[in-house]
Amino acid sequence: MKFDLYHTMKKSQPLLLVIALSLAFMACGQQGPILKPEADSYQIDHNKNIIVLNIDAIDDITASLTTLQLEEEYKFETATDGLTNTERYQVENSQGTTYQLFVTKSPILAIQVKDSLAKHPKVLGHFRYYDADTTFTSTIGMDLRGNLSLTYPKKSFNIEFYTDSVSKGKKEVDFKDLRKEDDWILDGLYNEPLLLRAYTSQKLWKDIHTPWYAEEEPKARATVDGFYVDLFVNNEYRGVYLLSEKIKRSLLKLKKFKGDTVRGELFKAGYYDPGTSFKAAPDFKNSLPTWAGWEMEYPYEDYTAHYNNLHEAITFVASSNDSAFEQKLPTYFNVDNLVDYFLFINTIRATDNLGKNFYLAKYNTDTPYFIVPWDMDGVLGTIQAGKRIPTTDDILSNNLFDRMLENKNLKNKMNQRWQELRAGAFQSESLAMRIEKRYQKLASTKMYERDALAWDINHDAEHLEYMLDWLKKRLTYLDTYFTEK
Repeated sequence: MKFDLYHTMKKSQPLLLVIALSLAFMACGQQGPILKPEADSYQIDHNKNIIVLNIDAIDDITASLTTLQLEEEYKFETATDGLTNTERYQVENSQGTTYQLFVTKSPILAIQVKDSLAKHPKVLGHFRYYDADTTFTSTIGMDLRGNLSLTYPKKSFNIEFYTDSVSKGKKEVDFKDLRKEDDWILDGLYNEPLLLRAYTSQKLWKDIHTPWYAEEEPKARATVDGFYVDLFVNNEYRGVYLLSEKIKRSLLKLKKFKGDTVRGELFKAGYYDPGTSFKAAPDFKNSLPTWAGWEMEYPYEDYTAHYNNLHEAITFVASSNDSAFEQKLPTYFNVDNLVDYFLFINTIRATDNLGKNFYLAKYNTDTPYFIVPWDMDGVLGTIQAGKRIPTTDDILSNNLFDRMLENKNLKNKMNQRWQELRAGAFQSESLAMRIEKRYQKLASTKMYERDALAWDINHDAEHLEYMLDWLKKRLTYLDTYFTEK
């Protein structure tokens, strides 16, 4: 009996490679059927005794399986009629060692690196990606990412794809429906007990907010996207990760630097400072990549930054009188974007995203700045370290939003937009369902179980109960705040 799997080496290639997944029946003695998956479709951690197997055709396997043929034979503890990604199986090798077998329909990543990983520099590695529709290998550079997350046992990583190990020329790759790019993030989500706070927040922002220039740039995205994978590094199972895009000019479709003309701009709020809180705009030097808490992401060429426009915008917020602030704010910032961001940040209570952990972008010359949210892990009743903060009755703000709140017309605009969102994406049942649906998907496909085996992490349903109860109370408070005139 034979089952055929079809998948491509790269999505852009029309050629389909046929991969046989054979189920062989042994004629001798009492030996039962043997499942022999394709070699790249599984990874084994022999220290943690975990096997993760990706089989796209599992629904077609109906025979009673007794043996799994990987690099050696593994006997099922109990013969099983087919395999499913909603069950965990126990198998035993010839030495009598028991392994936990997990079947997945999500991608499996296997990375090999020779040198120890640090925050800098990137070390060479070999990357293997296996999924039903995309399977390939590549040379990569890899390093650790984050600040607080560096203290976690489950690390997060940056990976950059190379054409080869010598020239290290950048190579763009694409995954699923994400954009084509050369560098990506592997987020360990260690401070997220349910592995879904950042992911759900990213999806929510994309649902409520569209870049104001989307008609001209239909492929522009409001923020990053990603999907879950199982990660092995040097044959060690590292658990469930989120493979994610990075915020870059190409993601937002900002206009490129042209000649001597600065068109699109992108700045990252890197750390808390009066500049990133819109309280003050000290003198700047374009010979430096950072200024007042900001880091220039684009354009930054030949060791030259371009802070002129940003300095002017922050100076306006910090020093304009009330009348000028209301009249000229749309010249400097896209007001609809500011309103959406303020409501969004307060809905999820993102305590670390008003003085850092966001980007400020400009689409083109003489267009207003707009905010791009980023790194939303300390939300929905927790702070960035994963600690629970049950506060629901406050408003998060900075000087820019303080000034908007003090303006009657702008506050009424917030109130009106809040009512619109509460009738749509922010509706109580809709938000709760969004969270519960993601939780049930991760739980039913045993992602929580195998991540817990790798790191002894608590993914219990009590975390979900806390989050939903917190959200209900938060929405009740905000309903009152955003109806006040």
